[in-house]
Amino acid sequence: MISFIGALTLWLSEEKQSMPSEAIFSSATGSVHFAIYPDGFDGARIIARIDEEALHDHFQARSGEYELVRAYADNADHIDAKAEAIYRADPARPIRLQRGDF
Repeated sequence: MISFIGALTLWLSEEKQSMPSEAIFSSATGSVHFAIYPDGFDGARIIARIDEEALHDHFQARSGEYELVRAYADNADHIDAKAEAIYRADPARPIRLQRGDF
């Protein structure tokens, strides 16, 4: 089940062209799902996720769906870069960021 409580419109930095965050928290996977655009906004939209534990351990996320999504949005540049690197290494591999990825 995906919770839309975490599907808040959080605006990223202006360097990201003020693109709204598409991040949502999924209680079923215990992770925040988000989109990356490796070839720019006109290219493919790739869905990735980052586990709750990684957000707590590496980005000091507080508990709660809203806080987890906010932690992603506040650190989207770093998280998206890691997700993009995984995608470029193997485009067929699902992108699931965990503690050990940071």
